[in-house]
Amino acid sequence: MAAPASVGPPVPYWPSVIVKPETIRGIGTYYVNLILDIIFGAFALIVGLSAVFVAAASDPITAIGITAALGAASCGLIIVFIINFIMSLMSVVRMHHGADEYGPEHAANAHRGVLFKWIGTSLSTMAAILVVYLLIAGSTAFVFGGSVPTTVYVPLLITAFWTSGVSAKAQMYRFFVRSLQPPETRRWSDLASALIPALGIIGLVVVGYFTVRIVDLISHPGPVTAQEASRLSGLMIGGVFLPPGFALVGYLIFLIVYGRTRQRLSEGLNRLYGTAFGSIPVPSAWNPFMAVPPPGAATPVSSPAVQGSGGGFCGHCGNPLPASALFCVNCGARTGVSPPVPP
Repeated sequence: MAAPASVGPPVPYWPSVIVKPETIRGIGTYYVNLILDIIFGAFALIVGLSAVFVAAASDPITAIGITAALGAASCGLIIVFIINFIMSLMSVVRMHHGADEYGPEHAANAHRGVLFKWIGTSLSTMAAILVVYLLIAGSTAFVFGGSVPTTVYVPLLITAFWTSGVSAKAQMYRFFVRSLQPPETRRWSDLASALIPALGIIGLVVVGYFTVRIVDLISHPGPVTAQEASRLSGLMIGGVFLPPGFALVGYLIFLIVYGRTRQRLSEGLNRLYGTAFGSIPVPSAWNPFMAVPPPGAATPVSSPAVQGSGGGFCGHCGNPLPASALFCVNCGARTGVSPPVPP
């Protein structure tokens, strides 16, 4: 079905939005998802920086205050992670349901987005499980002297999982609206999808550096104090939360892109119903229990009316007609009566 001739500004995404505007709702759900990702990144950044400051703090009172902030941010991190996981599943269902709504290009991009979604969710979940394991291990994670414990490498593994997870989510956000977003915002999506893994690699390098330092101290024990060991461990643990924390910079860019995409789709949909179809209400005003007109009303056929005294009958459906009727009110067929010419 070809698009109608443009009247005024161009109407995007014709004609599937008439039938199923599910993708607009999916984009709205992902907009909420992005807000949750930003909150999660903020909590992760607080946890990471708090761990670094605790390791560097010399005043016990300051250390206790920072530790309290770290604990509160950790609780918020867990709560937002669970809510975000549930919302992301809802988003995938809605977005995937509307995958074929805007043609083959959007369908291919939506399927890629779903693939990256599951990859990112799996990697981030593995990182969260390893964080719990590291918390359970507690003080036994880093033992200076003797052989190198395997637990020492867990923070580096967590950082790698989290960096890969946020990178996959960046590609998910990039592909889901690739065919729908305003063309001028594509370079911003490309920038955000490249910025998130680049910032995550910074955290990976930091954790890798401190891992090497700790392994060296364990392998070659020397005059290292407990305070120095605690400082190195705190700096390494703080670096673990840098990739999801730094990712909020890219998420903020995606939030702007998704907001403009949703606005563009909504305006295009409203303009479509306001100009091309005038009398048809927008989908938000559709009534699922609206009465369906008879089949004859959808395909009116011009048939002359059978005239009689004082009126006549429709030649198509037999409905009684007044003498001056221009069309049948039942089936819409024209009567053949010419409209009056104004003087």
